[in-house]
Amino acid sequence: MSGDDRLRDKACIVGIGRSAYGKRGALESDGTLRLALQAIHDACRDAGLDPKQLDGFSSYSDDAAHPSTLQMALGTPRVRYAGMVWGGGGAGMGGAFVNAAMAVANGVAEYVVVVRAISQGKQRFGRSLAGLQGQLPAPFGYALPFGLMSPAQMFALAARRHMAVYGTTPDHFAEVSINARRNAATNPDALFRTEITVEDHHNSRMIADPLRLLDICMESDGAGAMILTTPERARDLRQTPAYVRSASMAGSYRWGEGMLSGHNMPEADYPTAGQRATAEEVYRLGGVGPDDVDVAEIYDHFTPLVLMGLEDFGFCKPGESGPFVAEGSIRREGALPVNTHGGNLAEVYLHGVTHVLEAVRQLRGTAPNQIAGAEVALVVAGAGPTPSGSMILRK
Repeated sequence: MSGDDRLRDKACIVGIGRSAYGKRGALESDGTLRLALQAIHDACRDAGLDPKQLDGFSSYSDDAAHPSTLQMALGTPRVRYAGMVWGGGGAGMGGAFVNAAMAVANGVAEYVVVVRAISQGKQRFGRSLAGLQGQLPAPFGYALPFGLMSPAQMFALAARRHMAVYGTTPDHFAEVSINARRNAATNPDALFRTEITVEDHHNSRMIADPLRLLDICMESDGAGAMILTTPERARDLRQTPAYVRSASMAGSYRWGEGMLSGHNMPEADYPTAGQRATAEEVYRLGGVGPDDVDVAEIYDHFTPLVLMGLEDFGFCKPGESGPFVAEGSIRREGALPVNTHGGNLAEVYLHGVTHVLEAVRQLRGTAPNQIAGAEVALVVAGAGPTPSGSMILRK
């Protein structure tokens, strides 16, 4: 067995669950722990597992639902694995699944749940970072002196550079937002179910030039959970498994610092999502390529990052993502359906876990916006000040 395929199809997702969803602060009374427990219990019901059978926990971005607390609340007699991946936003999502898949494939644990819970009543992820210098990772030190105080301001630089280098336009950004709202309109779980037009997008207020309100994901409360185990154990469970063909967390040298500040990056790398390294790895490890992907769930904290992600993952050449989406290619009836649930922009913002929930539903054939014949799904984690991640699931 080669090093490239030793994890391939050795783990699978057998249960998915979610909590209630709400706008920022709407579920503050539930708290992060209760939201996480709602999602885990839902995933256990989906899989046909007793929560006491869980023996592993994996998460990212300093999730506040601590494994020891989850263990006590769930009544699990023994935790055999617990892992946390560094990274803000959804950048660590791919790593959380890498950890979970390795744990079950290598016999470290039998049933590992990947869980992410967010309650933004007191801590907003989209807020200004001013005044938090002593509490921030080092790369932010390159950004704050230049007045980059919020994620929108930071990612606006890469968006503007992409426009300057490739001729990308606000109409192209609008198409990403329109597609998200269109898919959310037929998703009963989505928080924003009203479709929008190009004019609606262009008339929304400017937040950080060139990013407008409708280019930016919402702030939400909620949780999602996904249970991984081996294919052998999956045979005794309720659902048809979604196999982890490959999973990756990878980044290029100093990309995070450059993304935050615009400094210390090669010119060719700056107007990208910084996801070329994880794209190369996930395709290599999975033995597949862009042409094999039936549906893509790409982290959409900002619309331009979806365009750049399409380029980094090889669905179009650098600079061609604008015309690609303008042709309707990412719509449900297009060449590559993208964010079929509405994504962070329109369904709910939970650091990317709902992109995995949707990928599993697509492979099961149970998604509200089901893509006929979907057999291979790509999930892309967030672009941010850490290595990004990705995962390929198959039927």
